[in-house]
Amino acid sequence: MTNQLLNMACKCRANDPCLFEGQDMFVDISITNAQDTEVGFPLEYVQRSGPIVRLIDTRTKAVTSLKPNLADPDLKKNIVRIHPGGSVNVEWVITSDEIQQFEGPYVDLSAEFTVMAEVQVRGKPVAFRGSTTLRIVSGKR
Repeated sequence: MTNQLLNMACKCRANDPCLFEGQDMFVDISITNAQDTEVGFPLEYVQRSGPIVRLIDTRTKAVTSLKPNLADPDLKKNIVRIHPGGSVNVEWVITSDEIQQFEGPYVDLSAEFTVMAEVQVRGKPVAFRGSTTLRIVSGKR
């Protein structure tokens, strides 16, 4: 989390300890409204473009930045209202190829997810940047 406007958290879907066993890793990113007023969020645009993702090998410190998708900028106009305490989810996939590019006998990665968007608070545009991290490790050693 980078600011207090919206809180972010992430987890591996149906794989709480985020164990990598050679398959794609499905990640759910939760974005929660920490304000006392509703926040307008361009969910469809963020879902299509995806977060900024950096994979960091915890042993070698090698870093790979994954490319986000291209999304129609007009989708930014489709605003979802997040009520105080409410949340929305962004789904993302880290492919097995993206994980396996790191050499070594086992996987031990930090995956950093960053979402940047212009949100609406009390009818005014506000820049949002939030981050969250999870750890991906080999399921078999």
